[in-house]
Amino acid sequence: MLPMKVDIYCRVSTEDQNVSQQVAYLKEWCSRQIPIMQINRIISDTESGRLPLTERKKFRKLLESHNGSDAMVVFRLDRLTRNWDDVTLIEREFRENWDTYKLVSAGEPVDLSCATGRLNFRLMMAIHCFMPEDMREKQKVGIERARKQGKYLGRKPGAKNKI
Repeated sequence: MLPMKVDIYCRVSTEDQNVSQQVAYLKEWCSRQIPIMQINRIISDTESGRLPLTERKKFRKLLESHNGSDAMVVFRLDRLTRNWDDVTLIEREFRENWDTYKLVSAGEPVDLSCATGRLNFRLMMAIHCFMPEDMREKQKVGIERARKQGKYLGRKPGAKNKI
C-alpha cells in the first residue's frame, strides 16, 4: 500500500503562540495511520482565525498548490477557521477536489464525498463557529453589568489587586 503524501497545516491565533505542539502531535499521528502518511510539507500559520481564509496567505497558497500531496492534515477543524462564511469556502474547495486533495482532521472524521459526510462536517464547523461567538456575547453582557456596577476589570476603580 502506497503512503499518502500530506501537508500538515498548523495554525495559532497570535504570533505569541507556538505551533510546535500541534506539529509534534501531527507528525506522530500521521506515522500511526494506515496507510502511513508521508509528510510532504508543514505549514505554520500565525494569522488570526478572525481573518477570512481568502486573506490568509499561507492557507490560500496551500490550496492553490498541492505539490503532489494527497491531503491536508489539521489538528482539529477549528484550526482552519471559526468564521461562518469560511466554512462554505472550505467545504466547496475540498469537495470539488476530493479525489485529488482531501481534508483530514486528527480530531474529527471528515468525508466530503457524500451528503452525510458534508452534513457532519457542517455540524462540526457550526459548533466551532458558535462557541467563540457565544462566549463573546456572554462576555459583553458581563462587562456591561460590571460597568453599571462601577467596576473595571472586576474591581471598583482605584481598588488594588490582592495577591
